[in-house]
Amino acid sequence: MLSTKQIFLIACLLCFVTFLVLFSFRENGVKGIRQVILGCVLGMAGNILYAYGRELAPFFGYEMANGTYAAASAAMLVGYRKLFKRPPHIRLLAGLVAGLTVATGVFHYVFDSFEARTAITSLFQAGVAAAIGFTVLQARQEWRRPYSANHFILGMCALIAGGHVFRVFYQLLTAGAPRSLLEPTGWNTLILAAGAFALPVLALGALLTAHRRIVLMAEHAANQDYLTGAWSRRAFFDVGGRELARARRNGRPVSLLLIDLDHFKPINDTHGHDAGDTVLKGFVQQALLELRRVDCLCRMGGDEFAVLMPETDLPGASTVANRLRLRIAQEQASLLGITLSIGIATLNKEDDLKSLVSRADRALYAAKDRGRNAVSVETDTLSA
Repeated sequence: MLSTKQIFLIACLLCFVTFLVLFSFRENGVKGIRQVILGCVLGMAGNILYAYGRELAPFFGYEMANGTYAAASAAMLVGYRKLFKRPPHIRLLAGLVAGLTVATGVFHYVFDSFEARTAITSLFQAGVAAAIGFTVLQARQEWRRPYSANHFILGMCALIAGGHVFRVFYQLLTAGAPRSLLEPTGWNTLILAAGAFALPVLALGALLTAHRRIVLMAEHAANQDYLTGAWSRRAFFDVGGRELARARRNGRPVSLLLIDLDHFKPINDTHGHDAGDTVLKGFVQQALLELRRVDCLCRMGGDEFAVLMPETDLPGASTVANRLRLRIAQEQASLLGITLSIGIATLNKEDDLKSLVSRADRALYAAKDRGRNAVSVETDTLSA
């Protein structure tokens, strides 16, 4: 069986390994990673102090060890709070860590009680684990599939909190309970192993969450037009394929608007590309005011945009297109005189996304042929 010293040193090694992995994430823009890294560093220090507690001066083996490990857990909690965009309450946690360190000293030098020290440190660790679990649950409306990382964190938090509470009751109620943290009894070794490995496990949960966040950030960057904030051409074909499949499955209509900004090229030539960029962003802002949250506004390239409209038939799409055209026409001053040519097509039973775009494109050219600042409907539209 492993000795208690070996358990703490293995936990220290696990904290170090997790630290190395997390360190590579520190510049990826995910909030909370730096605090989790700090928790790993403090965890390494706390485990070393616990492991060599008998060889060190009592102050380092008791107060410093407990205070450092409590600070590690508090840093981990701050990291989780930031990861899930919740207030970190740093001052409160710093006060609790300081209070725990002082209380450890009191029950070491004034009233020497291993039971009291055990109860204080274990309840603190149980509270931190419960607070991390609560933080993850608070953010459940923001969870994104797959949920495995969140379920892992919740499960580990429940085990850690339950284990520390069990340790308190075992220490207070069992006649043969250990009288020292490093006492090599079977139960003490098992309980210490569970507690010592808690910090690396929580760091692993944070790592899984950060990795998922980075993947989502990369997907968002790939799917969003960097200038206007509209969806990208790539996202259009992604979302469009799914929406058409859903519409066919449910027998519901889908309409497509293809939009061209009239007289946009002279703006770039006369006022410069910065002015053109401002017009593009202004158009998107105005368009979003006329569209629903379920509508997908995409920049297809240059000054051409598309709007995919689920659950919308041809009359409904025509109404929205005309409202949008009139809104932009009323913003002549801020949008430097642009108007809109819009082509509309509604899904029919022979369509795939490519043919739907082609029919809307024909309607767009018809709108331009009518002198621009117009809405044209593709006439080859049958009920889906």
